[in-house]
This record gives sequence, C-alpha cells and structure tokens, in this order.
Amino acid sequence: MSNKLYTLLIALFVPLMIVNGQLIISEEAQQKKYLLPLGQMFAINCGIAATNRYIRNVHYAKISFSSIEHNLLNTWVWDDDNFEVNQIGHPYQGKLYYSIARHYGHNYFEGLAFTALGSMQWEYFMETERPAVNDLITTTLGGAMLGEITDRVSNQILDNSSTGTMRAIRETAAFIINPMKGFNRIVDGSMFKTQTNDKSIFPKKDKIRYEISFEKKMFSNMNSQGYDDLKADSTLIVPFASYNFNMSYGDPFKAKDPFDHFSLNFGFSFMKDVVANVSARGLIWKKNLRIKDNTHNAIGFLQNFDYISSSSHKIAASSFGIELMSKKTAFNNWVFRSRYQVGLIALGGASTEYYVEVERDYNLGPGAIIKINLILQNDNFAKISFEINRFFIRTLSGAEGVESVGLGKAEIQKDIYKGFGLATSYVFYDRVGHYLAHPDVQVFNHEFRGMLTYNWY
Repeated sequence: MSNKLYTLLIALFVPLMIVNGQLIISEEAQQKKYLLPLGQMFAINCGIAATNRYIRNVHYAKISFSSIEHNLLNTWVWDDDNFEVNQIGHPYQGKLYYSIARHYGHNYFEGLAFTALGSMQWEYFMETERPAVNDLITTTLGGAMLGEITDRVSNQILDNSSTGTMRAIRETAAFIINPMKGFNRIVDGSMFKTQTNDKSIFPKKDKIRYEISFEKKMFSNMNSQGYDDLKADSTLIVPFASYNFNMSYGDPFKAKDPFDHFSLNFGFSFMKDVVANVSARGLIWKKNLRIKDNTHNAIGFLQNFDYISSSSHKIAASSFGIELMSKKTAFNNWVFRSRYQVGLIALGGASTEYYVEVERDYNLGPGAIIKINLILQNDNFAKISFEINRFFIRTLSGAEGVESVGLGKAEIQKDIYKGFGLATSYVFYDRVGHYLAHPDVQVFNHEFRGMLTYNWY
C-alpha cells in the first residue's frame, strides 16, 4: 500500500471509528476514560495532517515511514515557523487535546499530560521536519491553559435544562468557544437532550466580570536606538490593540481547585496594522494568609500565558509564578486590590532585528517574569489601576543575548450609566536587547488613549 493511500485511509477512517465507538457507549461518555481521548487526539492529528498534505500541499506534511523513523532516531530542534503559528497556533491545537481530556472527566494535571502526549504524537509522526522543543512546550502549556479557560467558560454558558431558541443559542456559543466539547455533545446526544444538569460537568455558576472597551489613540511617541535608519523607520509605530475584552472568573480567596480563579484579556484591531494580544493568568494553588474583617491576603502559584503580536513588535511567554494577593476595603467602600508576582518563563519569544531565518524574526528561550497589578476602586466613583509586566528572555535560539521587554498601563475609568463608562489610559512598550554578536537595541513607545467601556456580571 502506498504511503499516500495509507495516510488518507487513516485520516478518513480513524475519526469514523472514534465516533462510532462513542455512539455505542454514549450513556457513559462523561465518565473518566483513557482510550477514547487518546483516539480522538490521534484523529485530530490525522485530520490536520491530511489537510496540510492534500489541500494545502505543504512539503512538511508529506510524511512516510522513513520520515517517522528519522524523527524517532534524531534529536529535537528549534523550528523556524512564523510567530503566529508557533505562539498561538500551537497552543490552540493543544487546546483541542486538552478539551477532549476534560470532556472525559480528567482534571487539570491529567489534561496537561494528555496535551503533552498529543503534541509528541504530532511532532514525531505528522511532519517530515524533526520534532521541535518549542512546539512541545507551547502546545502543552499554552494548550492546557487556554483549554481550561474555554472549558469553564463553555460550562457557564451551557444549560441542559434549557429549550428552544435559548438552547440553540447556548449550544452554538459553547461550540464556538470550545469546539471539541461541542463535537462530543453532538456525538453523545447531550446537545439535544433536555435533562437535569450534572453538577460534576456543569458546576455552580461562578461570578464572572466582563468588560469590553473601544480605545482610540490620542497621542503616540517612539524612541529607538541601536539599529540603522531604515529599520528604525520601519518600526516607527508600535501599535496597541483598539478593541479589548476582559474577563475575571471566580474569587481568588475562595478558590480550591486549579483555575477556580483566572483572568483573561483579549485584544485586537484591524484598522491599520493588525494587532492581537492574549494575556491570561490562572490560579493553580493558593493558601490564605489572612482573611479577617476587611482584609484578605493569600499566596498563590499561577500559570500565565502572554501573546502580543503586531506588524512591528512581538512578545510571547508561557510561564509560572508565585504571587502575593491582597484585598482591603477601606473607608467609604473604597477597595484596594494588589498582586505581586515573580516567576520563571518556560519558553518565551521576542521580536528581534538580527535573526531572520525562514519565517522567523524573533528569538526563543527561557527566562523570568515580574507582574504587578494595583487597583483602587469605588463603584460609586471610579476605578484607578496600574499594571506592569516585564519579561526577561535568555536566547537559546536566535540572536544570542538577553531580551528585556516591558508592557505597562495606568488607567482611570468612570461608570456613567448602567455599566457604560469612559476611561483614559497611558500605555507603554519598551524593549532592551543585549546581544553577544550584534549592537544593543533600545525601543520605547508610549501612548495616551481614550476609550468607551461597558461592564457587566
């Protein structure tokens, strides 16, 4: 049998076998299982590989037994895919693996292991290129984090007792957010069956705060040093996202299980330069230090995922950190919240002027993070916030050296009427690169922005 026919048969028939297996045991679909999630992950990989080979016709998808043997017998490498593929595409693929594991009853840590297995299977068997260590890390860590967040959000939307148009809206929204959960609900019949909600699958609805904002730049300025005028001209503007969605899930001081509390920011703009950013933090473990009267203090262990991409500058990091959290209520209902986090970056990427290889124009490596968030708020008056994130990346692949990247924001927000409000903010981006074989680089950009906001719970 030819390799081409063999690959096509796998891509076509394995998903059908998995679906058929689910239909037979649909009454037990929500119990913890091992072979079914492994089979579904394999089916997803086969489907993506078949798409890459027979529709996109890319060279790295033309796998064979020889390419698999070559991958198994050789060491791992750093790949040179573009920033978007490596830093958000792979985490999204990992999210699919993780969502399958969660659907079959596995917890966060077990889902993390399943995601790693799915990534390793892809790296060894589904590409002709040698396995890439950066793909394994971003797929596993980023995929687990995005998977857990979308799993919890979809659970908040779903309601097995709803009917009619509202049921259709809920199921459609949950499917878009979490496609693998939606697929499995179609297969096992949960999407169409009216029944009592299972609390192990649909936990008690947690308090979630949402915020949408439309931002407009009012002033911008940039200073740069260390590279020639042509490159300086090409990076004259460091754009920031114009549309932002923020979500805060659960109470960090009441959290018991991983991701009982998390926050997510998603921003984008398409008006001039394409800009996209995702910033997420999830509480894995915490210990309350003091909960008395109007003061709450705790220490926690968190997972972070950061992704900022524009036409000129990029930064991404999968990291873990230790965080001190505090909430204090003072006079006249003023609330002060603070978070101080230090941690390690398992893998980070930062744009550079000196490393351009295939599709890559960014450095990769481990490092450290510092995250600070301060909020002073009175619901009857205003919210004042300050945030800074600093990433230190030691280059292991790219232009050898150390990157220090900072992102910060100071903001004042005022509610005007029933959740609608106005705000103004000062945002900045800076990057300092110290390289062994190239001149150092310094970039600093800052902006004042005005915005319209809407908040709801």
